[in-house]
Amino acid sequence: MICFCNIHLMISKITSTIVILSVALVLLATPVAAQTSVNVNAPETMDGDFTVTIEIEDVVDVDSGQFDLHFDATAVNVTGVDDGSVGGTAIPADNWAVDDGKVKVLFNLPGLDGVSGSGSLATIHFETIVPGACEMEISDGLLVNTMAELIPASWDGVESHVGSATTSGTEDVPADTSGSEESEEPKTPGFGALFAIGILATVIFFAFRKR
Repeated sequence: MICFCNIHLMISKITSTIVILSVALVLLATPVAAQTSVNVNAPETMDGDFTVTIEIEDVVDVDSGQFDLHFDATAVNVTGVDDGSVGGTAIPADNWAVDDGKVKVLFNLPGLDGVSGSGSLATIHFETIVPGACEMEISDGLLVNTMAELIPASWDGVESHVGSATTSGTEDVPADTSGSEESEEPKTPGFGALFAIGILATVIFFAFRKR
């Protein structure tokens, strides 16, 4: 009777160990999606002709979007907007307009493939009227993927909300509705994850031996 109880207790401990290790493996092996971020790369001071680049990092399947860049209209003028580039693919600035101290830029990639990676959404050219500190602010940023869904992103540190591309305020942004058949390959746990699992298994093993 005593032997049977010991065997039952050992089986319970082994089962608990397997469950704990399985949960740990799943948690450590689950890939964490990179956060898309958009930032304004501008000089510290305005003097003469200069450019401001709207940089983007870690975007996946972007197809179209828009943003507003605010500036001091009494200090500078916008003279032009160049296309951006992500992952070596051009991001065409389909339409841009200047109004009351802001330049609105809309971009849309041709076709249905979209583009992934890092780079820039656009480069904006300015001429200085009154030299001084360069203060630029981005707003109304929007990224749409090849599934016509909004891409969550950080715009100069401000998080955007996830939703449908048909949300109010996005009607000016053209978006392809055909989905992309390609998907990212799942990430596998690296050496750090396996090392952590080994440490956990060792701790549990010695804990049971002490009993």
